[in-house]
Amino acid sequence: MTTFKITSQITPSPRGGMGWGLLLFFTLVALAGQAQTKTSAQLRGRIVNVPAEYENRLSLHEYDPLQTISFNDVPLQLDSLGRFEAEVPLMDTAPVALVWTRLLLSPGETYDVEMDGATGNVVVKGRNAALTNEVIQHQPEGCVWDMDAMKDKTDAFVIDAAEKELKRLEVANDSIQKANGLSVQWRNYAKSRVLSTIAGYLVQRRYVDAAVRQSADGKLWRWLHDHFICQMPRPYTLIQDHLGYIIMNYTRELISPRVRKGFNLRGIDTAISIALEQQADGTISRSEAFADSLRTLRTMLHDYKALSDAGTPDSILASLPFARAVPQYFSDAYLTGLITGGAVGERETMEDIHRVASLDMPDDIRDYARAVLLYSQLEQYHAPLNPALLKLANEVKNDYFRTRIIEQSNRYHDLALRSDYEASLMPNEPLVGLIDGEEIFSKIIRPYRGRILFVDFWGTWCGPCKYDLKSHTHPLHQALGDLPVTYLYLCNNSATEAWRSTIAEYSLTGEHLVHYNLPAAQQSAVEKYLGVHKFPTYIIFDRNGQRVTTEENEPRPYDPESVRRLMMGLIDNK
Repeated sequence: MTTFKITSQITPSPRGGMGWGLLLFFTLVALAGQAQTKTSAQLRGRIVNVPAEYENRLSLHEYDPLQTISFNDVPLQLDSLGRFEAEVPLMDTAPVALVWTRLLLSPGETYDVEMDGATGNVVVKGRNAALTNEVIQHQPEGCVWDMDAMKDKTDAFVIDAAEKELKRLEVANDSIQKANGLSVQWRNYAKSRVLSTIAGYLVQRRYVDAAVRQSADGKLWRWLHDHFICQMPRPYTLIQDHLGYIIMNYTRELISPRVRKGFNLRGIDTAISIALEQQADGTISRSEAFADSLRTLRTMLHDYKALSDAGTPDSILASLPFARAVPQYFSDAYLTGLITGGAVGERETMEDIHRVASLDMPDDIRDYARAVLLYSQLEQYHAPLNPALLKLANEVKNDYFRTRIIEQSNRYHDLALRSDYEASLMPNEPLVGLIDGEEIFSKIIRPYRGRILFVDFWGTWCGPCKYDLKSHTHPLHQALGDLPVTYLYLCNNSATEAWRSTIAEYSLTGEHLVHYNLPAAQQSAVEKYLGVHKFPTYIIFDRNGQRVTTEENEPRPYDPESVRRLMMGLIDNK
């Protein structure tokens, strides 16, 4: 994952005296694919009169062009004079959010920044700093769409709304440009940001039911192709806010369109293929009757899909043999594990990358799409790429992307092999043979009687789970540090390697942190006993092992003070 290197040693500014100054050596690379000899920018400066609302969230944020579900907010450490230094990794010229402002940085450059929270002023001086000054002083008019109001509209309606919004913003930004004498570069930058914002909204239409979208004509995706994919600025990192998410969804929609809500038909079909292959090569030992039943399920799936594609009402689809059979088949822990453990995702990512070659895209965007799909696989499962995907990663042409992908894959491999946190990983052997959820859970929590128990149900496949683990877990532990709390993490349907690497990556270990990755059948039994049906789910148990929270008053790690008040009440009432 991309990180910022924050240093505490402050180098004095070359400016004479303490007057305002900001030396921003800004180089805008205009040639697509131009090689970079540097992959980071040096950022240093001073922030004074920090507003109260920013005191606890001074941070740098890089909009990583590969990431689709993660964010890079890194705390900014100031010395007693408000000075800081940071090294910011970059592929090319790109925006970086610095507390309340936004800077455009280029690899190989050094920037001196001074900011005054009392006035909101950010001063920029230096060669090629004109565009950065203009963007800071005159923010382009932004899109004000209410996407919730678009959810029940057809694609044709939304395209028309997008074109009207583009026209409105074109007029507004032309007015800002003329009134302030801004450059053509500012106007082009404003147009690109508007397009990327609208594109970000439009790709989310992929998740709206096809019956609502009425999208069989594909005009929405053609509109995106004509207005965004073929009109991206160079370098495209200039608009990389959520750009990876846009490219991933655009690419996957063209390769494998989402037709309607309901079953993940492609995932089920892929799981059947893998299961049949693994039985044939001896990887698993199942009866021939099992294989025959999977072939029957596939036939039912194809019949179901044909009727679904033809617009058959949901009430009829729900009565079909496939709809009734799926819950029974996927109560099988092995089949479920193929989907949640990453095997299905690996297969589909590999197929998608091969099919990218057929898409109508500029060559550098096609290479970018392959890189995003590979990195998304890493983000989703927190496990190293398998040999087939690693081979595809080595074929990525962009040096920066290729290096990032391979380094991240190697990192997850190394994290999974770490042995310095074994004490927090609980063995499953003492639970062998148990099938009742209450009995399993009671045996798990028995050693922690006398302590409050904070239970977290999560999965390595679950984006919101991992976001909470990364962003909220450590502040929660700090807020409850003086209380007798044990944290129990129960992982749902996740491969061992991904489970181990995620725990190591987020430093989720310690004396009172306990992790289980139970066999799927046992995990399911515990979840059924406790009524867990969403992820993440958090439950608190008192010091006698009695449950004290429900779904209605579920504790939230992002609100540690309310969790602390609840736990203090348990201690006072002991």
